[in-house]
Amino acid sequence: MTTHSCSAGGVTVAAVLAAAAAALGACGEETASPPDPRPATAARYSALPDAERGAAAAGCRDRAAARASGLAARQLAAVDEQKLLRRLDIEVAVDERAAFERTCAATLPLVTPGLRVRFAGVTGNGITFTYPARSDRPLTIRGTVTPAPAGGRVLARREVAPHGRLTAPIDAQGRFEFRDLRLRKTADNTFLLSIQAPPNAPRLVRFTALCMDCIISGSPPPRHMSPRGAQVEQRSVRDVRKRTSGG
Repeated sequence: MTTHSCSAGGVTVAAVLAAAAAALGACGEETASPPDPRPATAARYSALPDAERGAAAAGCRDRAAARASGLAARQLAAVDEQKLLRRLDIEVAVDERAAFERTCAATLPLVTPGLRVRFAGVTGNGITFTYPARSDRPLTIRGTVTPAPAGGRVLARREVAPHGRLTAPIDAQGRFEFRDLRLRKTADNTFLLSIQAPPNAPRLVRFTALCMDCIISGSPPPRHMSPRGAQVEQRSVRDVRKRTSGG
């Protein structure tokens, strides 16, 4: 009887120890799981692992959707996390000192589904568009928003001069137009076009007018050109030189 009692006691002790170990393990797992990251700056976002950057992008999207309502909220909630993540990785490189929430808020309209923008005779991917131009000829930008919203407007500003802004109304067919835009003597003249047509969420596209005579003459890029614009210009310079040299 004594032997049986000791064995039962041993089983009981072992069971208690096993339960304690499981509880400690569970606590350890909870401690190891980080909360949804909300980095303060673009630099801190860039330093996060892939999974945490994805969580930061998703959290930013969800907060924006929660602040909106109706159709705009649904469009923001439908933003693809991976598309937003890829765009954020580009945008944060421009200014790593910027606040992450502000950078993310400025990036969301680039990838928000709903309104689509196209330009006749201009190549693009729905986010960025490129058009060859000359510095001695005024530029006209004609675009169409689909589906055609019930009113709204398009705001245009130069990427390197954020304080100058032009406005064009969107007509019943979804068309808008900016006429007689003067290009600077730099290879990359990029305009940010913001589509504001409630109840839709805001949309944003980049329209780059490549000054071909500036490229051929070797004009330097704008002093504040982003890495994105510099890459576009470098490709254009190579293409133009190849055509002019017969290569």
